[in-house]
Amino acid sequence: MKRAKWYLPLLLVSMLLFVGGACGPPELPSPPTLPEPTPYSTVSIPIEEFPNHPHIDVVMHAVVGEELTVTLGSNPTTGFRWSEFAEISDETIVQQTSHKYVGKEYEVPPPPGTSGEEVWTFKALKKGTTTISMEYSRPWIEEDIGHWTVTITANIKL
Repeated sequence: MKRAKWYLPLLLVSMLLFVGGACGPPELPSPPTLPEPTPYSTVSIPIEEFPNHPHIDVVMHAVVGEELTVTLGSNPTTGFRWSEFAEISDETIVQQTSHKYVGKEYEVPPPPGTSGEEVWTFKALKKGTTTISMEYSRPWIEEDIGHWTVTITANIKL
C-alpha cells in the first residue's frame, strides 16, 4: 500500500510533464510577407486626409519620358490654395508641365464651399531621384499655422 501511495503522485506528475511537453506553448503565427511596393506614377490624396495628416510623404516611380500625375484635394473657397508651382529639388530630373484646378461635376450647380482637386503633371527627364514639395496654405497669412504639405520623392529610371 505504501508503494501505491508513491506511484500515484509519481504517475500524475509524469503525465502532467508529458502532456505539458507534448502540447508546449502555442506557436505564434509568423508575420505575413508583405509585397514590395509597386511602382506608380500617379497619386491622388483627397482633401479629407489633410486635417489628420498635416504632412504627407509619398514615393513615386517613373521611367524617363513618362509623366507623374499628382492629384490633391482642394477647396479654394476657404482661402487655402496649393502652391501653383511645385518646388523641385533637381529640375533636370523632372519638370512641371501643368497645374490646374478641377471642380467636381454636378448635375445642378454645386453648393458654395464645395471642394475639388488640383492636378499637377511632371515629365520625367532623366534618371535620378528628386524631391517635389507642395504647400496648401493661405498665401496672405505669414504665420506658420494652418498649412499642409506634401513631399514626393520621385525615382526616375531608364
